[in-house]
Amino acid sequence: MVRRDALLEKLLNVLPGFRGYRKKEYVREDDRLVREYIVRVLTEAIRDLEEAIANIAIYDFGSAELFDSVLRDLRTVADRIRWAEHGYAPHFNIVKIQEEDLNRMREVDLSIVENAEKIREFAASVKRDSMLRNPVRERVQELVKLIDDVRAKLVEREKIVRGWVQ
Repeated sequence: MVRRDALLEKLLNVLPGFRGYRKKEYVREDDRLVREYIVRVLTEAIRDLEEAIANIAIYDFGSAELFDSVLRDLRTVADRIRWAEHGYAPHFNIVKIQEEDLNRMREVDLSIVENAEKIREFAASVKRDSMLRNPVRERVQELVKLIDDVRAKLVEREKIVRGWVQ
């Protein structure tokens, strides 16, 4: 079965015009997979923060409220990533995504992945601290900074996709 699929794929790549179409589909699929991974990482962080907030509310309700407001912001960022524009423009689209734009998008996506993983690690550490009833209020600003970094990279990504960056 694998051999037949490989032969069919080779045949389709030989057809005039079809190779470019397939390449664009691969770009679209890669972009979707990266965004799904980022959302999965952020969802884990959200889950850990929800548990941490429940623990923090027992001994420091004010800190729990602060983390809850930041958690809402994190959910919004995760949704923006989930529904972000993809790195592919249809044939008749006015703005075309060029190869160098795709490379810049991949760099931006890599930094978003790195920041998402930092947020996940941060959320896990806050969860551990909350289970030990350690004070965590001063760490809220660190989380806000991490989320702001992701948001800034999302804006940069949107500019690339829309053709606003030269």
